Amino acid sequence: MEQKELRAFVQAVLAETSTFEGYVIMRAQSRREWSMRLSNGRLERVSTGEDQGFGVQAFTKSGATGFASSDILEEDAGRQLVKKAIQLAHRNETLGTKPSRQIWDAAQVLAEEVNPAQTSLGEIPLTDLEELVMALHSRLKTAHPQAVWQTSYRQAEELWCIGRTDGTLVSFAVPRAVLMHQGTVRAEGKAQSTLIHRSGMDAMILHQEMKDHNLEVKAIDRAKFAQAVCTAPQLPSGHYPLIIDYGLAKGLAHEAFGHAVESDHMNESVLGEKGKLRKGLRVARPGVHIIDGPLLGDWAYQPYSANGLLRETVTIVRNGVLEAGLGDVFSAEEAGMPVTGAGRAESYANVPLPRMSNIRLLVDRQLPLPPALSLMDEVKSIREILLKNDELSEGEKNLLLLGYRGGQVNPKTGDFVFQCDGIIDVADPQLPIYQPSIFSGKILSALEAIRGGLGEGCFDAIGTCGKGGQSVPSSGGSHRYLLMDSDQQVSLGGTQG
Repeated sequence: MEQKELRAFVQAVLAETSTFEGYVIMRAQSRREWSMRLSNGRLERVSTGEDQGFGVQAFTKSGATGFASSDILEEDAGRQLVKKAIQLAHRNETLGTKPSRQIWDAAQVLAEEVNPAQTSLGEIPLTDLEELVMALHSRLKTAHPQAVWQTSYRQAEELWCIGRTDGTLVSFAVPRAVLMHQGTVRAEGKAQSTLIHRSGMDAMILHQEMKDHNLEVKAIDRAKFAQAVCTAPQLPSGHYPLIIDYGLAKGLAHEAFGHAVESDHMNESVLGEKGKLRKGLRVARPGVHIIDGPLLGDWAYQPYSANGLLRETVTIVRNGVLEAGLGDVFSAEEAGMPVTGAGRAESYANVPLPRMSNIRLLVDRQLPLPPALSLMDEVKSIREILLKNDELSEGEKNLLLLGYRGGQVNPKTGDFVFQCDGIIDVADPQLPIYQPSIFSGKILSALEAIRGGLGEGCFDAIGTCGKGGQSVPSSGGSHRYLLMDSDQQVSLGGTQG
C-alpha cells in the first residue's frame, strides 16, 4: 500500500471514532525488504519480504488504555479493531490499570513527508541489484584471497501514517540500505574476524561503491589488522589513557548513557532520583556534549514519533551537565522532562517506547586528523598529532581501542562492559598490537575521563537496539576518535570470550 492510500485508510477509520468520548491513536505501516548474502564466492541467500497492517491504541476518559492490531488494511477491519481497542481500554479501566492522559495535551500535527530516497525499493530490478552485489563481492575476494569473505546487502522501505482523534495526521517514509563485508582470517591456528559496512537510504550505496571501492579498501585494511591480532600478545589488565574510535564511542553513548535518560527508565536509572531525571547533574567535563536526534539519510532516521509528534533533536548533556532526557508522551511528565517525540515502535503491532535515534558524543576540544590511506597510516598520524600537542604521557601506555563488539550495561549502577576488535599502543614508536580486551567501568567515570576529540564527526555507527521485546535500528558516533584520561573506575583487561 502506498503512502496516500495509508493516509486515506487512516482518515476513514478515524472518522468512525467521532462519537467516542475518549481518545484514539492509529498507526498504519507498509514495509518491504530485499536482502542477499554471499559467502566466499557462493550465493547463500536471496530473500524478499512484505508486511503491512495497523494498530489502534484507545484511551478512556480517565486515561486507561487498550491496544489491538491487525494485518488487514481494510475499512471494515479497521472499524472492528477500533471497537476491540476501546473494549480493552474499558476492561483495563475496571482492572485499575495505571491511567495516562498526557496524549490529550499533545499538539496537533499535520505533515506529509516525501520519500527522501533517490530510488525507491523495486525501482531498480532485483536482478540488477544481485549483479552489483556479486560484482563487489567478487572484486573483494580476488583482491584479498587470504580471507574468507561474506558480503550481505539489505534494503528496506517503511511507510508510516499516524492519525489521532485530535485531527493529527502524519505520514512519512523511512528508507534504509546497508552493504556489509565480513572477513575471517587465520594465523598460527587462531582466527579473527572483521565486519565493516556502508549505509545509506537506497541502492545508490552500491553504485557509489562500484565507483570508489571505499568499503573494499577498508575491508582489506581491517582484515590485515585482524590477522596481526591473531598472533598479538595479551595486554596486562589495568587503567590506561585511552583513545576510542567512534564506533566504540557510539556504544558508550548509546548503551551506557542513552538508555539511562529514556523517560520510562527513571526508576531504574543511575541518572534518575525518585523517578525523576537528575537535571543539573555534572556528568562530564565542560565542553562535552551528548546529542540525540534524527539525521536525514541515517540508518535510524525517523522524522516523527510513532505517536504522531515531531521527533526533536535533544541536547542530553551540554557542557558536561545533564540537561534533558528522551521523553515519550506517556512517561515524560512523570520522569520530570518535556515530551520530545521520542516514541518509536518496531512495527504497527507494537506500542511505542521512548528510544534513541542517532546519538552522538561530541567535544569542543578537537584536534584535526587528516584522512589516511590505511589504518596504520592513520595510527601514525594520531601518534604524531598527540606528540605535537603534548598529549602522550612518557613511560606509560596510551592505548587505541578499535571496533565495537557489543557489551552490557547495568542501568541502576552505571556499570558497563564492552568489547573491541583490537588494541594499538600509540605511545610506543613501534605501534605494537594487542589482543582484544574487555573495556569496563562506571559510565559517569568514563564520561568524566573524556578530554578531547580527534578528527571530524562520524555518525554512521549502526546497529539494532532491543528493548521491551522490540528491535529498532540505532546509530550514532562521535569524532573519529575520543581521547580519555586514565581513571581508576575505568579498566582495560581480560580477554574476549
